[in-house]
Amino acid sequence: MNKIVCKPHGALIEEILKNWYGDYRRLESHHGYIQWLFPIRENGLNRDAQELQLHEIEKICGNKTAHARVLRAYKMMLDFYGMKLGDDESGKIERANNSKDRFQHLNKSSHNHLRITRILKCLGELGYEHLKKPFIEFILHEAIVEGTLSNLLRSCCNYWIDILRKDDDREAVWKYYGFLNEVQTKYISDEMHEGSMKIQDKSMSEQKTEQKKVSAKTKAK
Repeated sequence: MNKIVCKPHGALIEEILKNWYGDYRRLESHHGYIQWLFPIRENGLNRDAQELQLHEIEKICGNKTAHARVLRAYKMMLDFYGMKLGDDESGKIERANNSKDRFQHLNKSSHNHLRITRILKCLGELGYEHLKKPFIEFILHEAIVEGTLSNLLRSCCNYWIDILRKDDDREAVWKYYGFLNEVQTKYISDEMHEGSMKIQDKSMSEQKTEQKKVSAKTKAK
């Protein structure tokens, strides 16, 4: 509701959403704002942030401005991680222009993996369940196929998929995980086969060249 400053060393939520957006050093080093922007119904490391209550969920979801701030906070963190929300309705995630540098940071920053766990839980509590599955599928693709976020795969499989509330969503994500692994396995197999064929072609070419040299020497004699 933009009435209480987050603690410790924080600010009102509007100030955070407007002035902290893109300030990657601050978003990385500050360890109190995540618990305030993404409240969940369990204790966290910030003692100044209380557990989310059921009546608070009802009030946040029932207030358009407060509810919109949750989505804006999600978009701010996506930008911090090198991503962007391509569509608010479908939840489609895309790479942002800063993805190369931010992916490298996210891939080695384990405490941000814990932050993502909280963010996903919060989205489910505050009426944005539909945003979770596309995010997880994006991470799986980047980790398995692109190899950019491989260090996130463990958290994704061990924690984030289970945060999905719908059985159908979890089943669909696990199927997608299997599909990506099959695609990647086939790609690697094809690459190895192609490499093997190139080696064989090179070897045969070298043999033919050597035979021509021998033949030329024989004729010369």
